[in-house]
Amino acid sequence: NVEGGGAAFRIFLPEAAEAELAETPVIEKVAKAPRDLSGAGRILFVEDEAAVRGIAARLLRQRGYDVIEAEDGEQALELAELHAGTIDMMISDVIMPGLDGPALLKKARQYLGDAPVLFISGYAESDFSDLLQDEVGVSFLPKPLDIKTLAERVKQELHAG
Repeated sequence: NVEGGGAAFRIFLPEAAEAELAETPVIEKVAKAPRDLSGAGRILFVEDEAAVRGIAARLLRQRGYDVIEAEDGEQALELAELHAGTIDMMISDVIMPGLDGPALLKKARQYLGDAPVLFISGYAESDFSDLLQDEVGVSFLPKPLDIKTLAERVKQELHAG
């Protein structure tokens, strides 16, 4: 024991056997096709930058999601109404020409039900929190968009309920 040297702790944990790990129950959502079930759901993806939208939508489709793309808030609102009650999640840029993300959400909420909403923004979340104080199920993802993080967040949000 060294004087003034602090303390060292060793913690020994029992190793989990493979059989124990296999026993974790898996909750499956019914998908139409034998896809990877982690990716079932319809996403309304709103982004005015075509390149960003294209890459993200393609990635989500590869993971089995049904993606509806909108290039601005107005188009997204029309699509939300058209697909009312069948959208599982909305992902939207915050800053867009015309109808911005928070304004879009206020108008589209009636068609989205309690679907979670993920806002993508290059600005700080605190800049918008007051616009969204009455909203539930809203989360933020900073730009520039990390595609892997996006996929993880979508899965997390869709399976939280």
